[in-house]
Amino acid sequence: MKKRRRKLKKEVYYILIGIVIFIILIIIGINKIKEYKYRQTSEYHLLEKGYSEEETKEILTFGKEKIEYFLNNEKNTQIISLINEKYYLDKNFDKYIEYLKENPNLETNIIVRNINIHLNYDFYEQTYPAKMDLDTSILVNKYYYLKSDYIPDDLVTISQTYSWGENGSQKTRQVVYDAFIDMWNSANKEGYYLMINSSFRNYQDQESVYNNYKNTSGQTYADSIATRPGFSEHQTGLALDIFSKNNTNKNTFKDSEEANWLKENAYKFGFILRYPEEFENITGITYEAWHYRYVGKDIAKYIYENNITFDEYYAYFLED
Repeated sequence: MKKRRRKLKKEVYYILIGIVIFIILIIIGINKIKEYKYRQTSEYHLLEKGYSEEETKEILTFGKEKIEYFLNNEKNTQIISLINEKYYLDKNFDKYIEYLKENPNLETNIIVRNINIHLNYDFYEQTYPAKMDLDTSILVNKYYYLKSDYIPDDLVTISQTYSWGENGSQKTRQVVYDAFIDMWNSANKEGYYLMINSSFRNYQDQESVYNNYKNTSGQTYADSIATRPGFSEHQTGLALDIFSKNNTNKNTFKDSEEANWLKENAYKFGFILRYPEEFENITGITYEAWHYRYVGKDIAKYIYENNITFDEYYAYFLED
């Protein structure tokens, strides 16, 4: 009996050892399978390329097409920064990459900005018809143009109380006029008397202005100081050249109290300083302390608070 019991105990012992070994082999197999599957994952391949764990986690949130790009190309953390830029647009991803390759030393925010507003092309090189259905949010610049016969259908005459020129010569859109009167009254209460020097200009007027600069000083100068016919905001009826009753000098107005008041307050009435001094490379127009464009209070407030141009706002929020 004792021998039989010992034999049974040995058999059980061997069975248990066998079970343990079997379980260990299963665990090892499972781990091997897991390891194999993990090696097939995007996470593994991104880490193998040299991206950090944090960068890898971020890349994996970008969507399938973007992940494929990171997997199929050499490590480039600039592209992560690019995608995280405030005004990044997914539709422009391929253009950003191409532009980055051509300009590897540019900061990613500049790359995003330039592609968004078409600065990868020279001014007037690539042009598009302005989108008329955007009304007061329409963009007209050195890439977007108006037809030669376009004239707003709600133009009103600006009173000579607020403008220079022959009676009836200054016109603007009704919504702009109403906003300007509100702004004029507010400025006047603080002791400033604003005056409109130029407002709506039709295509033929633009031709005259531009050709005058071109014929006297050359095309390069003309392009820096004025826009080509069809590319002027004045044709929209939404732009006003605003000076003060005491100062109509373009060289000195920028340093006047009225110019400073406009810069700090115009947005409250829906106007923006369209060609700021620090953004000449974006607008393509030399700083004009007097040129104000009506865009509505909400857009004007955003542009003022975020210190961007209307070109940038349009590209990110309005362009298809």
